[in-house]
Amino acid sequence: MYEILLVDDHTHLVDSLAIALPWERMGIAAVHKAYSGEEALELLAYHSIDIVVTDIQMNGMSGLELIACINEKRRNLKTVILTGHDEFQYAKEALQNRVSEYLLKPVPNDELELTLRRLIAEIEREGKQLIDQRKLAELFRESLPRLRESLLSDLLSGQAVPAVALQEKIRLYRLDFDLDEPAALLCIRVEEDYAVTDLYSVSLLEYALRNIAEEVFSERYRIWQCKDPYDYFIMLVQPLVGSGRGSGRGEPEAGGSLEDLARHVQRQVKLYLKMKVSIVVSPGETVRRDLAGMYRAALSTYSDLIGYQTESYLNVVEDRTMIELRPLSSLYATPTLMQLIDVEQWGAFEKKLTAIFDELDCQAGNTNEYGFEIYTALLQAFTYYVHKKGKRFFEVFGRDIDRMLKAEASWSAVPLREWAFVSFKLLKESSSRRSDNLRSELMERVYRFVAEHLREVTLQAVADYVHLHPVYVSNLFKQESGENFSAFVLRLRMDKAVQLLKHKELKVSQIALEVGYQKPQYFIKLFKSHFGMTPQDFKNKNEDSSGD
Repeated sequence: MYEILLVDDHTHLVDSLAIALPWERMGIAAVHKAYSGEEALELLAYHSIDIVVTDIQMNGMSGLELIACINEKRRNLKTVILTGHDEFQYAKEALQNRVSEYLLKPVPNDELELTLRRLIAEIEREGKQLIDQRKLAELFRESLPRLRESLLSDLLSGQAVPAVALQEKIRLYRLDFDLDEPAALLCIRVEEDYAVTDLYSVSLLEYALRNIAEEVFSERYRIWQCKDPYDYFIMLVQPLVGSGRGSGRGEPEAGGSLEDLARHVQRQVKLYLKMKVSIVVSPGETVRRDLAGMYRAALSTYSDLIGYQTESYLNVVEDRTMIELRPLSSLYATPTLMQLIDVEQWGAFEKKLTAIFDELDCQAGNTNEYGFEIYTALLQAFTYYVHKKGKRFFEVFGRDIDRMLKAEASWSAVPLREWAFVSFKLLKESSSRRSDNLRSELMERVYRFVAEHLREVTLQAVADYVHLHPVYVSNLFKQESGENFSAFVLRLRMDKAVQLLKHKELKVSQIALEVGYQKPQYFIKLFKSHFGMTPQDFKNKNEDSSGD
């Protein structure tokens, strides 16, 4: 979808043209309006406008001067001149400024629509020419290692990727991994201190380590690698189809076992890179089933069994008779509750809550333990959000604050779920009220600033005053007030001019300056367009009424 800017100092012509054509059917998503060349340049600075339609003769900056300014910065923008002057000099200047179309007023709507559709087609053709498919394909190939790493990192963190999307990414990234076949996860820890080593040298060593590991395993395995947030190197390996060496649990037979290959990597790294590494292998699960669980088990092996020992090798072996509890995976999968509430993704937060309690329902026992785990995680997230917004708990939760801060040891899944969703609803409602209040306060500041600086006010000046981007201020103003910022300023200036014209001693030129117009002729034109009479006519009429 495209954006268009209509420019004319006759406000009624701009306003009528803005509703005259079927913009959406033409592929135009936004129609911007400017009532002077200066205002047009301001809008062009903050919007991605594709086509400008402008009158040629305007008070202040002319249409041709506007297009000349546009060409200095936006040479690919399409421009259309509307004019009632069929003169050679105008046409010559239009050609020199590379105007796309030169149309004589009055222009029928169907003719203007046809012209704009042709320009849109030109833009689309030019866009396609800019996209070199071969270059994009090459860029994609160069990005494949990073894309593969990013996907594996997401899966390790527990991020839910829909099965169809995951399968498509596996194919697109040319990984050749079977999601339903066993794979093994190797977690490699470098045991050297590179705190004083420069980044370039460390990067070379990491690159070499990956190459050694890939070379050792590539004859028997498909390989998928990434580096985790803790600087461990993660390598997912899956036996090659038809290699004749698989044992059905992600391991080759004797002579080429995962342990043999992993220990060979340790020796090669120590020999050629002078580095010590430990390796933990978590074998046997499918990529689709529990990759995040394999990863967490490998990390736990480091913390529980290896500690600070160096050059270790261990297989992850869980004795489930010794393990009564495991963390709720959905509670800690990314994005976490804290991450979601931080950016106010309320729908995703509610969906995650539902997944957490669905997992709780599937637990055979230990409801109190899991309930306390959920309670503390939610209380932490709620506390963080309330304090981040500068609030106190009682301001958000009111009479429910006692229950909010009291963990019931006897809670079952049902009352805990009720507490969680009621608390979430109260927090969401508080956020909505706060957002409404902030917008109202912001609009009051804008209104006050405009009233106090009507003579020299601009959108940029207002944006600077409230410390926000002009585009955001413009969109917020339209959303909250129902009118464009420029139309609002024009209306206030005209209303003030009417009040000033009632003073007999003030000249029209003085009033023009007082309401923000350096050129009286431009002010007179705007006033007549707004009220249907010139300022002097209004002044005379008012004096006649006073005399009667």
